[in-house]
Amino acid sequence: MRTRSVFPEFERLHEQMEQMWRRVMEGSGGRFRFCSPVLTPPTDVLETPTEVVIVAEIAGIEGQEVEIRVEDDRLTFRGEKSDRQARPERRYARMEICYGLFERTLLLPARVDSDKVDVSYAGGFLRIALPKAEKSRREVRVTVRRLGDDAKDR
Repeated sequence: MRTRSVFPEFERLHEQMEQMWRRVMEGSGGRFRFCSPVLTPPTDVLETPTEVVIVAEIAGIEGQEVEIRVEDDRLTFRGEKSDRQARPERRYARMEICYGLFERTLLLPARVDSDKVDVSYAGGFLRIALPKAEKSRREVRVTVRRLGDDAKDR
């Protein structure tokens, strides 16, 4: 009895998967490549002694509304990046720029005063600055002992 090698079948399957992946990533027939239904803009969070600054890269939202919400220790911003150049008669050979809803929720590194938000937009970057909230500081002092020191006290 002769056994048949399964490797040619795996190689053929691998090639088909590669072709499918290329079509998804490169786009075809004027369709865009894979874009998430909700875009998550790349974001930096910076803490200074007086404020928390969030900078998000979102090109093409000038003149549009962005919703900003602060709840407890989280900041959420959302909006929509619309394609102002879109026309039904256009037929794209390649479309890589993603449009649609965007949203991002971030953990804030400090308590902030959400009533004093300063928002600006320039060069494709959304900047959200939040002053840190005045908070009472509590100092705690503890004595650190080595493991095993407890047994000697008993």
